[in-house]
Formats: sequence, C-alpha cells, structure tokens
Amino acid sequence: MKSFNRFLLTACFFVMFAGTSKSQNGPDEYTEYDYGYYYYSYQKFDSAFLMFNRYVNKPGDTLKKGMAYNYMGEMQWNIGDLYGAQESLTGTIHTLNPQNENHRTDIGYAYNLLGNVSLNLKLYDEAIDFYNKAIIFLRGAAYVLEVMNGKATAFQKMGNYNDAIAIYDSILARKPADLRLVARIIDNRARTKWLSNPAYPALRELQAALKMRTDSQYSQGLNASYAHLSDYYAMSKPDSALWYAQKMYAKANENQSPDDMLEAIDKLIRFNSASNLKEYWYDEFKKLNDSIQLSRDTTRNRFALIRYDVQKSKADNLLLQQHITRQQALMYGLTAFAVAVIAALSFSYNKRRKRIKQESENAIRNSRLKTSQKVHDVVANGLYGIMNELEHGKTIGLEPLMSKIEGLYEKSRNISYEDILPGNNVDYDKQVHDLLTAFANQQTKIIIVGNQQIFWSKISEFQKQELELILHEIMVNMKKHSQAKNVVLHFKQEHNTAIINYKDDGIGSNADRKFGNGLNNTVSRIKSLNGAINFGKSDSGGLSIAINLPLEPSKT
Repeated sequence: MKSFNRFLLTACFFVMFAGTSKSQNGPDEYTEYDYGYYYYSYQKFDSAFLMFNRYVNKPGDTLKKGMAYNYMGEMQWNIGDLYGAQESLTGTIHTLNPQNENHRTDIGYAYNLLGNVSLNLKLYDEAIDFYNKAIIFLRGAAYVLEVMNGKATAFQKMGNYNDAIAIYDSILARKPADLRLVARIIDNRARTKWLSNPAYPALRELQAALKMRTDSQYSQGLNASYAHLSDYYAMSKPDSALWYAQKMYAKANENQSPDDMLEAIDKLIRFNSASNLKEYWYDEFKKLNDSIQLSRDTTRNRFALIRYDVQKSKADNLLLQQHITRQQALMYGLTAFAVAVIAALSFSYNKRRKRIKQESENAIRNSRLKTSQKVHDVVANGLYGIMNELEHGKTIGLEPLMSKIEGLYEKSRNISYEDILPGNNVDYDKQVHDLLTAFANQQTKIIIVGNQQIFWSKISEFQKQELELILHEIMVNMKKHSQAKNVVLHFKQEHNTAIINYKDDGIGSNADRKFGNGLNNTVSRIKSLNGAINFGKSDSGGLSIAINLPLEPSKT
C-alpha cells in the first residue's frame, strides 16, 4: 500500500505541477515545493521534508500546501513516526477546502493515510472512521478500492470477519483492472475466511494470489503471500511453513524491506526445530530490530529538528522585522532630534549621566552578585551537605557535627572578605573523598577514581579551594535533580593539565534547561582558573561533565 500511496502523490504532483508551476512562477522560478518533490522523487527524504516544511510555513498555493503536508505525513508514516504523521496530515485537512473540487482528492488521500496511521496504532474504530471519510472524498476514483481494502483490513484486525469479507467481495464484484490489487484482495479474503474458520480450504485461493503476483513480478506482494501461506501451514505442515518463511526472508532481503524481514525471521524462529538455528535467527532478529529502531529514531529526530529549526527561523524573522521597525523609528527620531543643537547637547549630557549611573549600578550589582555567590557556595551548599548526611541516617557524632557547623560558621563570618580562608590542606585527597562520599546513600553509589595525593600535589591552593566548591556544587546538583543510581568521578593528569570527569546514569539534562545560580557560578569559577567545562550526555543517558584546567604547582 505504501508504494501505491507514493504513486498517487506523484500523479497528483504531475497534474498540478504541469498546470501551475510554469504559469505562476515563470520558466526559471521554482518554489520550495518543487524542490521538495524533486528530492522526494530521488528518495532524499531529509531534504524533501525540509523543503516541504519550509513551503507550508510561507505564503503560497493552498493546494500545494495540502499536498506538501501529505508528502510529509507519508514520509513520517513510513519511518514509524505515527504521531508526527497525524500532525502533518491534519495540516492537510485544515489547509484545504472540502467545497473546492480540486482539493477533494488530496483531502481524501490525507484521510486514507490517517486511517493507515490509526491502523498501525491499533485504533481500529478510528481507522474505519477515517477510511469512510476518505471514501466520500475519493468516490469515483480508482484509488477508492485501495481505501476499501484498508477498511476491510481494519475489520479483520478487529475480528469482524464477516464485514471484512463483504468488503472484499464488493471490491472483486467491480472487476478491477489492476491485477496486483486483485491478487491482494483474493489473498486477504482467503486469509480472512481462514481466520474466521480454520477448517476453510483457503490454500487454492492463496496459491492463486501467489501465482498472480509471481506472473506480474509484484515483489512486495510476494512477501504477503509467503507470510500467509507460512501461517496457513503452521499447524498442519511445519516443514512447508518453514519453507515459505525462508522464501519470504529471501524476497524481503532482496527488496530491502526490513519490516518483512523481521516478520520472516520471527517465523523462522518459530518453525525451526533445531535449537542452534533458533538461536541464530533470534540473534539476527535482535540485530535487525535494533538497527531498524536506531535508523527510524534518527530519522524521526532529524524531522523533528527540521520542524523546530523552521519554526524558530520563522519566529526569529518576525523578531528581526520588529527590531528593524523599531530601529527605523529610532533613527528617524534621532535625525529629527539632531536638528536642534540644544537638544543634541541635552541628549549628550543625559546619555553621559545615564552611563555613569549604569556603571555605578553595575558595580553595586557585581558586588552583590559576588557576595551572593559566596553565600550560595559556602553557606547554602555547606548546609545542604550536613542536611544530606542527616537525611539518609548516616551515623554522625555530636562532636563531628559541631565541628562541621563551627567550620561553616567561621566561613560565613569571613564572607565579607575578598577571599574565603583556606581549609586544612593536609591529606587533601581524603578531604575530597569525604566531601564526595557524603552524598552516597542506599539509592546512590559514588565511585571515585584517581583521587590521590599525587593528583593534588600539582594543584595550587587557590585551585584546590575553587575545585572544592565546584565539586560540591556538582554533587548538590546531582542530589537535587539527577535521580542517579551510580555516579563516577575520575581524576587524572595529562600533558600538564588536570582533568576531572563526572558521569552519572540519571535523567540527564534537558538541552533547553537554563542553569541556576549554582551551575552558573561553577562555569564562572572554571573560567577564572583558565579552564574549561563541558556538559553532555553519558553513555547511560545521564549527565556527563568534563573539567580541565592548567596545572599550577602548589606553593609551599
């Protein structure tokens, strides 16, 4: 059905393109729609989707917009992006006018594709409703028989075999000229009758459909015949079922039809009696299924990014236009204002006064920001660490607790000074170890690699002080947001550079998420050390943070 759908869209394009493209755009002018169709015809679907998506977001021919939405919906349906396909196809219906005779074919085609999408989603009642609407718009067209076949398939999937058979009979009663369609209907009707009554002798009809498909060299249809014959023989003749499964796999492999290959492999697993062959085909199934999912997920993501980029570009262009309008108004105002010398001098004076005021405000704001940063890093994170230890029921004596609180008190007293007083740097690796493992509990495991004296021996006191605050902030952020079960921190030195890698298996970080004060402070601190920090995804899908900074030997 998918190949026929593509054929119908192509036919619709030629009708419209031949009649309107040259007359409207001139002999050398082509729209994004025209380029989209060009890429589509050569199966360059990423470029086609991009062009069609650009076209529907600009002023243009309404009918072509509806057709572009149909192309986009079909491409999304083919890769399994069912909800994305629904969105595009709904765009067709909202764009086109059902009262316009020239629009009715494309509206019918959109409803048919929506029926196919609902069929894949196993929403059979919804699929039948869409097929009924498609039949209304495609009445009199040869393609309506394809829609009727889809509707019969939905009834078959529901287990409503009598209604499905009635539709198949009504299609055959019309004596369609397309032998491929006749073979499909005969094959589907025989299978439906057999599903309704396993004693029904469907073999003759199934073989007749197979012969018609073989004679017409309809490769895609052969896969369906092999699949149905394999199922038919499953109980009575397992060897024959296995033989047809092998034929299906060979033909699907020849046609590069991954979905048919998966179905064939599933049958080969079920019908092979040898355990080693079952294991082989199971491995093949898993590899192919993983490959298909990866390919389709990648394509879905690309399509989603294309849509996002086009929408963002549209919004940016609108903002740019507004900005240009404002700039023009300002320019005209300044031009008129410059005519009067006194007004110009007054403007200059006011501007200078405003600059001085702004600089003063910036200085005050920077001072407050620096104090706020110290409060966050020293007091807030220190309190959070103590709360974390108490929350998870870790054994902590009164004396150590008082010591921690007293240390926090001393640091808070010195918050108004330029620098925080350095802590005890003896056994600094142990100090860092205690800091990190304080965040471990029954739900979260902390793994530390390379935190040794040799690593810290080439780190200056100021770097140590800043890195302690940075590590503390990262662990607090992990505790608050990541939901991680495993956290790994790796300390190493390479080429006169200190490297700290952090990874967890939590929920990761949303690309659109804005950093809070803590992580913004962390980035600022790394930059103050002439270092770099990169945020990404870990192998397990969680958060990955890479920190590197130049070594400065400790001053003793």
